[in-house]
Amino acid sequence: MDYAILMTTRYKTERINGADKKKAVHTALSTSISSILVSGMGLFAATFGVAVYSEIDIISSMCMLMARGAVISMLSVIFVLPALLLLCDKLICATTAGMKQSKHPQISNVEVYAK
Repeated sequence: MDYAILMTTRYKTERINGADKKKAVHTALSTSISSILVSGMGLFAATFGVAVYSEIDIISSMCMLMARGAVISMLSVIFVLPALLLLCDKLICATTAGMKQSKHPQISNVEVYAK
């Protein structure tokens, strides 16, 4: 859940700043992926370690379930969420306060100084 919030917030920020939808998704994924991987693998390692080490069946089963959930959610956010953001871009722009679809991408500082 936190992984999706991190990525979606960055996507929303990029869209508000005038980036087109593909660039916004690319930027959101490239800036968020390291945090998602570190967090997801950390949770996986901790819960998997307890699952392997514990001799109590219920604790072992619950930790193994949490470890699988961490990997599944991490992979879903990395591979499925970007596609959903692209697919639902018009709906997101129409229903999010302060966000309107820009027809002209934001001009960077390099372009301003070049003129």
